Amino acid sequence: MNKKINNITLAVIALLFIFIQYGLKNKEIKVKSPYYNEMIEASTKMKNMSAEIKSERIRRGIEIDKSLDINETGLIGEEWSGITTTLGNLESKRTSTNPDFAALMIKLFKEKGLKKGDIIAANISSSFPALNLSLIAAADTLGLNAIMVNSVGASTYGGNIENFTYLDMENHLFSKGMIQNRSRGFSLGGIGDIGREFEDEIKEKIIEKNKGYGLHFFYNENLEKNIEERYSYFVKESNNKIKAFVNIGGNLLAIGDSVDIIVNSKVLLDKNTNMKKGWVGKFLKDEIPVFYLLNLKGIATAYNLPFDQSNLQNKTISDIYFEKNGNIWNYLIIVIFLVFILKTIFMKKNKKIYEKYWVYWKKMLL
Repeated sequence: MNKKINNITLAVIALLFIFIQYGLKNKEIKVKSPYYNEMIEASTKMKNMSAEIKSERIRRGIEIDKSLDINETGLIGEEWSGITTTLGNLESKRTSTNPDFAALMIKLFKEKGLKKGDIIAANISSSFPALNLSLIAAADTLGLNAIMVNSVGASTYGGNIENFTYLDMENHLFSKGMIQNRSRGFSLGGIGDIGREFEDEIKEKIIEKNKGYGLHFFYNENLEKNIEERYSYFVKESNNKIKAFVNIGGNLLAIGDSVDIIVNSKVLLDKNTNMKKGWVGKFLKDEIPVFYLLNLKGIATAYNLPFDQSNLQNKTISDIYFEKNGNIWNYLIIVIFLVFILKTIFMKKNKKIYEKYWVYWKKMLL
């Protein structure tokens, strides 16, 4: 009888192992990221900032073109304006408005060991105003000190509305007490990073307005001197304690006059990335981590974020908030196996004890 029961037990366990191996092991178990709470905080902050920008844009009487800004975020610009620099990809601009990019930055910064009080330098183009705000949301959440310099010119559909530029958005949020980190300086951007293609009247208005925000104006017609001047500014402002460099968009000074381009899918660049020029080259040479956000389609794919999502308000929580644990089924198999072994040993031990006492009492009775 016992032998029959043991055979049935073994058969059941064997079937269970087969079911786990071929029925469950292809299903991944998701557990919350160790940075889950901070990621949620940053993405929520970004949502609130976006809502405020939308309200302010409407208050200023600047229409939101629903055919372009399908999620009505208020963070998508015009096809063309007096501060438009190059052609941009509308789908990428819409993708950048996802608040989960703030959560992604939290995850990447934490994985690199950044902590409260650390100083980061950032070159932020106005081509991706939403990504710039996501960076601020992440930096504020982690208590980072961000030394940011903005280039005003923007590619199509970016922050290219002349009377509501990215810096106008940022200044509005700062005046409302919604952000702690903000840009400290600006350049015109565009050709040579000095706005050669902009009309003089537009340039004068930009300079006057942004100086009124208390921002330092960077201007140097010599490209290499311009790069060096800005790099020295980052180093001096940080007291040479920069822990990371973040580049958002395609500002000329990021890679200088290099004939090479950076086509990355992972935001954190490999330390052996073949880029010698511009700020990227300088910080890589200094062995400072470089986070590079430009190729939005590649980045969205790499981190399983939706590309050009049309129902942003009703989106489900994305995978970046979780860690995938495909090994849990292996652990389950081990646990079941150990339970079976322990049960077998226990039963055999009990049987021996029972036989020992039976022999003893049998002798006593006889």
